[in-house]
This record gives sequence, C-alpha cells and structure tokens, in this order.
Amino acid sequence: MIGFKIKKLREQRDLSQHLLASELNISQSELSKIENSKTKKIDFLLMYKICAYFQKDFCFFIESEKQIQGMQKLEKSINGNEIINLFSDKIIDEIKQLIEENKQKDDLIKMLRGIHAKKGINES
Repeated sequence: MIGFKIKKLREQRDLSQHLLASELNISQSELSKIENSKTKKIDFLLMYKICAYFQKDFCFFIESEKQIQGMQKLEKSINGNEIINLFSDKIIDEIKQLIEENKQKDDLIKMLRGIHAKKGINES
C-alpha cells in the first residue's frame, strides 16, 4: 500500500516515473515495481528519501490501509476514470447522523400510523 500512496503523490505533482526515479537515484522500472506493489520490501534509506522528497512523515505511508484498499477497488470498478474523494470525514459523519435521524423519524411515523389505525382514524 505504500506504493499506492507514492504513485498518488507523484501523480498529484504531475511527475513522470522517470523524473521521480531519477530524483530518488533508482531506476524507473524499480519505481514502477514499488508503485504497483510488485516488490515486497522497500529499502529504509529509499523510504527516507521518498518521505523527504514529498515532505511527508513515514506514518503517512503506512496508515489507513483499509481506506487505500477501498479506493483501489473503487478505481478499478469504474474502468480508469479518475476519482477524487470530495467528502471529508466530518461530512460523512454528518450524513450518517442524518440517515440515523431519518430512520428514527420513520419508526415514529410507523408507530403513529399504528395508533391511528387502532383508534379508527383515517389518513388522508
């Protein structure tokens, strides 16, 4: 998953693999293998260079693996169209809260309809 983040950072900065590989003193094919998770290990010194180049802490590259896997699946599912996640976690939490509130209101409406039905009150 580290390779996926490296690739995304490179693409966000509009860098070619060749240029980034040159900056990191590795071959373009080695960078390609890293980005596509074809290599099992990344040298610690290389990872240090990558962190310095992109001005990112090492933790940036190792956190949120599940989130990254989900993004990869989503990207594959729409046949290469570029995806940009525009929703912050706060907005997603607010949407979840609204959904829960709507479920509670639906339950209340069902309960009131049941009471009305027992009393013989017709709905219009």
